Amino acid sequence: MRGLTPTQNNQALQMTSPALLTRPSPGDLDSPLLEIGLDLTIYAERLSVPEWEAVLDIYRKYAPADVWTKVKASPDIGFNRLPPGDYINAPLSDDATFPFLRRIRDRTIRGWRTEFRIWDGKLSQSWSACIYRLAHQVDEPEYVFYRFLFPWDTAPALVASLANELGKHIKYLSGHAGFCHLYDPYFKSTAFAQIFAWAKRYWAVDVEDLNAALPFMHNGMKAISWLTFIGAKFLADPKLEAQRQALTTIPGAVLKPCGSGALLQLGEKPILGDRHRIEPELSSYFAAGLLLDPVLLTSIAEFEGPFAERGCTVDWIHRFAAPNAWTSA
Repeated sequence: MRGLTPTQNNQALQMTSPALLTRPSPGDLDSPLLEIGLDLTIYAERLSVPEWEAVLDIYRKYAPADVWTKVKASPDIGFNRLPPGDYINAPLSDDATFPFLRRIRDRTIRGWRTEFRIWDGKLSQSWSACIYRLAHQVDEPEYVFYRFLFPWDTAPALVASLANELGKHIKYLSGHAGFCHLYDPYFKSTAFAQIFAWAKRYWAVDVEDLNAALPFMHNGMKAISWLTFIGAKFLADPKLEAQRQALTTIPGAVLKPCGSGALLQLGEKPILGDRHRIEPELSSYFAAGLLLDPVLLTSIAEFEGPFAERGCTVDWIHRFAAPNAWTSA
């Protein structure tokens, strides 16, 4: 870490749980540069007003009321504090409570870059939701994601239930949920130097670089996670035909229909996939990774830091099917 001696650096390590290290941000030692939290990300085929309104209505049933503390709605540059209001029960069509949603509806219809976020304002282990689409060009696919962050100790059953319900209302390409490396975007390069090292050890923790991944998500799936959404496009891919039935035989796994695709759950709770302290559940990730490998991304913009320096982002994506390539990267 910048400005810290090795001794100070060790003292700066904090624990959010017995296994989840955090590091403070160089810009604010009271907030994390990097930590592990729970993430649910769904890549959608396109963005529509009825779909994201359904998503928000579902999310309101699961999230605590204080997630409606701050809001960012295109074209806002930063977050704004929300005034007191009944954000849980008021209809989303209520302009007095949700005036910012008018802009999001308009931008969705016009095909403009669209970003909507709500956040509880906590700098560490927070609740937040994000709806995002890149500016849509005529005759090109839309690049859309829904992302939800939770404190690491959120009940797995809540996340799984939310994911299953959302999957029935989103026409998705793919998606994933489980532990994820979260970082301060203002110090992304510094964070990714540590994320790379942790990714070598914690194989079941997702590495998130949406700037790199989003434009490629129509081409393949990115992640094998505790929860993995397999969209209709990839379920029907001939390359997966021979393996599709075998997904139902993975020990400890459940594959079930979910909306337009299927949802694969590996165990009752997410794991770190610690290669230094082998977790028995990790074997199901290797099995799923091998079976789903034909529809994983084979080309993507390199993630930040050592991923780009070593050109090994694709090796990380395929780590469960080709572990030696990632181990030696």
